[in-house]
Amino acid sequence: MIGTIEALPSIPGLMMALLLTSATVCALIGVTVVLTRVARTIAHAREHKQREKVRPLLLDIFDGNANFTLPRAELRALIRLAAESATQVRGEDRDALTSWLTAQQFHRECLRRMKSPFALTRARALDRFAPIASLAPGAIERMLSDRDPRVRSLAAQVAGRSGMKSLVPALLHSAEAPRSIPARIVLMAVLRAAPSTIADFGGTPVDGNDRVRAMALDLAGQLNLVDARRAIEAGLDSPSEFVRLASIRSIQRLGSPLSLPALQKMSTYSAYEHSHAQVAIYELQVG
Repeated sequence: MIGTIEALPSIPGLMMALLLTSATVCALIGVTVVLTRVARTIAHAREHKQREKVRPLLLDIFDGNANFTLPRAELRALIRLAAESATQVRGEDRDALTSWLTAQQFHRECLRRMKSPFALTRARALDRFAPIASLAPGAIERMLSDRDPRVRSLAAQVAGRSGMKSLVPALLHSAEAPRSIPARIVLMAVLRAAPSTIADFGGTPVDGNDRVRAMALDLAGQLNLVDARRAIEAGLDSPSEFVRLASIRSIQRLGSPLSLPALQKMSTYSAYEHSHAQVAIYELQVG
């Protein structure tokens, strides 16, 4: 009892010590945050200054006069600037930038960072790699099944922006893969890749997965691929309503009277499907 009474006066002192410790920790955290922000501001300002200094050299790269020597920091700034600019230009200017980036081994650094355990690092490397993605289509295809959904979606967008027609089958399958990519992103990526023949779709127009097959046939119509007509007509006999409706839509888009017989003999299994088929028949008949 006496020991308990003697301990009571020490409680306010303990509380004061805890408060002082908490205040000290909070102050240290605040100072750390401020110092971090200041350091980032200084770094961004230095990077901006370097980028503006080397920006005129982009014109030399466009003209094929890239025989210059730069300090390491300025060279890295120019590489980052060239990579960003390559996504905004087309034709010979883009070819000049990608050739120069390749000569600087930029792709090797990106490929290395795309294997990072951190999703943000992989995403940044993938985005920077976009202008020269055609150098390593296998790497982009692997990223379509990345463990992070945002990285997977970015990989699909990069494949589309880069016009990687060889990845069209992989893109379509990624919409139904265990590590899936949203169908709307896949569809937009294929449209941007702009395949010019049904051959670019590989086996997806007859795929065993009805949703993959439906997307392939629907896209063939949106891209107005005339050589896809027979594959699209074959979809009218599919047991899947998804595939049959996709085929009807694509036949309407192609507008070929040669598809009339296939439409007229198809079996419909709902009033909704029947009405769509009849509309398509009428449009083909009146031209």
